Amino acid sequence: MVERLSSVEVIDELVKLLQDLTERPRFGELPGRRSGARAGGDRGIPLVCLVRGPESAGLLGALRAHLRGAHPGRVPHALHRFEDAADAPAGPGGGVGSEARTLEAVGAILVSVARELSSGVNGRYGRHEFRRLELVYWLMNQRVDGADPESAATLLTRLRERDLRRRSGDDLMPRDVLDSATETAPWWVRLVLRLVPSFLFRAKLRGVVPGSEYRWLLRQPYLAPHDPGTFIGFAERLTSGLLPGRSAEPREDTGQLAKLLVNAFLEDVRRAYRRSLWRIRSARRTVYPVVLLDGIRRDNGGYAVLKLINDVRNDTGAFDPLVIISGSEKVPPDAENAAEREPVAVGQASHAYETWARKLATDSRARRPTAWFLPLRVPPVPIVPGEVPPTATLSVRPAPVWSRTSVLAVLVVLLLTAVGAVGYRQVSGIVAENDGWRYRHCGLERDNPDAHTLERLGDDCVGVTTGLLPLFGTGDPADLARFDKAQQRLVDQNRKVLEAHERDPERPYATVVYVSAMSTARDALASNTARLMGVAARQAQLLERTGPDEPLVRVLFGNAGANMQHGEVVARTLGSMLERDKSIVGVLGMALSRRTTRETITKLGEVGLPVVAATLSDDHMRTASRMYFQVSPNNDRQARVVARYVRSAYPDKRGVVVVHSNDEEDSYASNLREDLVLRFTEQGDRVREEPYRPATGNEGSDARRLGQQLCGVAEDEVVFFAGRPADFGKLMDGVSAGCKDRPPVLLAGDDIARYAADRTLRNQHPEIPYDYVSFAIGSPGCVAATAMHQTLRAVFEEECAGDANPSLDGHAALTYDALYLFVHAMTKLGPIPVSPGHVWKEIGDIRGDQALSGESGVLDFEDGQVPTEKFIAVLRVADGAPPLVIASCGRYSERRDVDVRRAGWCPDGGR
Repeated sequence: MVERLSSVEVIDELVKLLQDLTERPRFGELPGRRSGARAGGDRGIPLVCLVRGPESAGLLGALRAHLRGAHPGRVPHALHRFEDAADAPAGPGGGVGSEARTLEAVGAILVSVARELSSGVNGRYGRHEFRRLELVYWLMNQRVDGADPESAATLLTRLRERDLRRRSGDDLMPRDVLDSATETAPWWVRLVLRLVPSFLFRAKLRGVVPGSEYRWLLRQPYLAPHDPGTFIGFAERLTSGLLPGRSAEPREDTGQLAKLLVNAFLEDVRRAYRRSLWRIRSARRTVYPVVLLDGIRRDNGGYAVLKLINDVRNDTGAFDPLVIISGSEKVPPDAENAAEREPVAVGQASHAYETWARKLATDSRARRPTAWFLPLRVPPVPIVPGEVPPTATLSVRPAPVWSRTSVLAVLVVLLLTAVGAVGYRQVSGIVAENDGWRYRHCGLERDNPDAHTLERLGDDCVGVTTGLLPLFGTGDPADLARFDKAQQRLVDQNRKVLEAHERDPERPYATVVYVSAMSTARDALASNTARLMGVAARQAQLLERTGPDEPLVRVLFGNAGANMQHGEVVARTLGSMLERDKSIVGVLGMALSRRTTRETITKLGEVGLPVVAATLSDDHMRTASRMYFQVSPNNDRQARVVARYVRSAYPDKRGVVVVHSNDEEDSYASNLREDLVLRFTEQGDRVREEPYRPATGNEGSDARRLGQQLCGVAEDEVVFFAGRPADFGKLMDGVSAGCKDRPPVLLAGDDIARYAADRTLRNQHPEIPYDYVSFAIGSPGCVAATAMHQTLRAVFEEECAGDANPSLDGHAALTYDALYLFVHAMTKLGPIPVSPGHVWKEIGDIRGDQALSGESGVLDFEDGQVPTEKFIAVLRVADGAPPLVIASCGRYSERRDVDVRRAGWCPDGGR
């Protein structure tokens, strides 16, 4: 019985079939959810062949209208109409008779379909790209003479130019504009633009870059791509295979060439639908594209295309996410109506599809030439596109929420926010940790070697460094600049010492650490600057010498805190450094005769390092360690000299007021007070004490109040100040406020030398004269005719120029001599290796006829660790002028600029 269907029913049946075929499953690629659908094995979509009469010629046009009107958006599709036989251009063999003409027709059809599928109107679910088809088609259209030895190079050049044009987007930016922009770029940009694309292109040709069309072409199954083994070699075999309108006979099998074209086209579609975690765009493709081939016949290449698709699917076994519907008057692919391929009435389309699906596995494995064909007979009803009212409509399943661009954008923003938040916390933690590290290590980075030997304790940067020592707190910028300049000079000279040691490793070489109480306090900056200048002067002299037995000394910086309270940390650091650096032989400098200083010396002795102090004078300091020496005299000698000086200079004075700090931690002040009381009492003078509270971090000094009270001392009394410079300034403020027109006779201990050397401080109270004790004599402008002063003038020219007095407090001379002791010991050792023990032994042997004549006087350790009869001078400050030497005791080298002859009243001997 003949089936009678209206045009509407025909379209509805086909639309239902299209819905089943185009709907992509959420998982996998098996179309539809029918009972006959297989969960595995061969999968695929049939080649739907609509056999219709001339009156139904508008059938595919009507289907196209439904594809366009699908809800919520069009189904990607392409319609290719074949020419009628009468309109087909004539050619050799007529129609598409020859294999070459068939190959040409197949190529043209595939390119036309690919062009329409890749158009913008089909890009709702992602644009389709046909890189493999384009490459194969392009190669087949290249004419290269295989006999030409340069053919491979010519083809390689063309390929590279094609690759560059495709990636540079000539349609967006004209080539001349791109070349002009490149010419104006820097040379290195031009070099990168020239080399990188070339390297990337060659990597593609070798198959190194995954997913590229070049890599695929060498791995597809047709034409044995492994022969001759290179891409260029295989590409040459494909050339001249397809030159529309003037094609020569291809050198390769045309059937294989045609299959290669079809496989390239299908592979491009497969890649667009391939599922993977990193191909989110594939998940948005919820519908398969449709290709409508209208008017296919044997003589126009339509049948050939379908047959090739069937054969390629049989050969590869790959799933092609593509719905192909053809329209013809006869049954493809050979126009024969074999019983087994008798078209099924279109009204049974769904049943026919299920039957085809069950037989696909067997037919495909048997490589049947019609395994993928599903022929359907359309009844002779007139169908005109646009005149068939739709009953059934196509619908497109929305893309998964997570794959939508807006959702992905939100997810990406949220992910980036989360990552940013976590990253911020991590980075903040790392930054905070690094900031904490820098804070704990005095602002130094982790890769700075000094960061591991320095640590911040409170406001002090404590430890040992080979570079500049950071200081914290507010200090006078000019004072800080002078301090850093002295440090930098030593750092620069240390580099020269290392260079000299590398040139001549046989020269005696050692490292000495300058340890002191360094802070931004004015007197600390001034004294440490002067001391470092003295050390730099001695080191500079050593660098000028080149003899094989001349010592080389490197000087490091060590800070024990503003009050020497962190000396144990310095000793511990030096102990660990000794294990790595055997050149460290001792410590010089030190500062502030305090309990903490004595403990530091003890710890350094326990580490095994000799200590040579420059300015310490506490009588008991020598008991801290057997490895301790000092360049300066002790407080007892200072007290005996002061007592004799007062009896000689002020014979009418019979009373002494000893002003001293009540800080028990300051052993300098307490020890000097005890010695003064003892020595003045011994010569029959009255002694009374006036303690004051020194300035501390929490409260200020009351020395100013005491200064005003001193205006009431008796006429036969002198005042002796045994304290620190900062408190002396307060005392002067009080005296000036109470009796600057009739001040008492005022004397001060050696620590006031720093105050007297500071012109700004001297000029604050020029109306109040005072005498003070000094352990060395400086020279205004570094003009004294001594080796140290001449070197200072050369090394620190700016500091010595004019009225600058860097050595006026005598501290430079004391550290100059302290380093001299190490140099002398190294010289005496000769070929014996320099070590802390050997250096300590040699310094202890400086006695008697082996005594040294230093810048601060004669150094003679006859009585042990403190110099015997060490030089002491009494200087006077009046009218704010620089100090003048008025008397001296002890042995000292001749000085033409000042009288340093021993006064007749000086005590005999003593330390």
